[in-house]
Amino acid sequence: MNTASGALSFVTDICGALKELKRTGWVMRHVPFPESDSDHMHRCAMCALLLSQPADPLDDYSSENSRYHPRQVDSVKLLKMAVTHDLCESLAGDITPFCGVDHSDKHAKEMAAMQRIRNIVGDPLGEELFNLWMEYETQETVEAIYCKDIDKFEMVVQAYEYEKKYLQIKSKDVDPLQDLMEGEELPSVIDQPLRRFFKTTNSVFRTPLFRRLDNELRDKREAMLKEKGGWCVTQEERQMYAS
Repeated sequence: MNTASGALSFVTDICGALKELKRTGWVMRHVPFPESDSDHMHRCAMCALLLSQPADPLDDYSSENSRYHPRQVDSVKLLKMAVTHDLCESLAGDITPFCGVDHSDKHAKEMAAMQRIRNIVGDPLGEELFNLWMEYETQETVEAIYCKDIDKFEMVVQAYEYEKKYLQIKSKDVDPLQDLMEGEELPSVIDQPLRRFFKTTNSVFRTPLFRRLDNELRDKREAMLKEKGGWCVTQEERQMYAS
């Protein structure tokens, strides 16, 4: 019997799995029709393309921010990192901080997955994919830092879009600041804002571009929530960077 080549297995078994794997955060919150890992990484790649543009005058790249200037970024490497940073999840699954898995255990599981993927693909591509993932994990290069910002920014964009599409109009009987406890069931339409995704990212962005875009998005979200019957935004959901 013929067996699939490494290249075919990579395309079907690895990349194919990413198209089927639903993002855990949305599944846990019972979001209707949650996106896949592939959906997420595609828009991450589109965000990475922004770094091939000249610097926007709205962004301050002076002093300590100079390392984040677009001319300091290898945009090709960033694009490759954006489309592969969650590749390990095809085998390891999408493990979030709310899954009850220790960070070191998560890293070990994902490391083993990337080593297996490298073996399936074969070098030199397998080595490149593995090294891109390791660079992203260690967060020491400007491309890795940008990719992490992109990963978080894409998540809050998606949270905003799900709220806009699925969040019910607030009734007078619902506390606008209430957040659901872990394990509580949600109906098919979201009955509370997706606050956690904004609380956990309110001060994580390191690059001027994505700090600005994140701030613009949060302003847009606040206006949208008000239009849906007057949902409130807590201070924890707003950007809180040191001045």
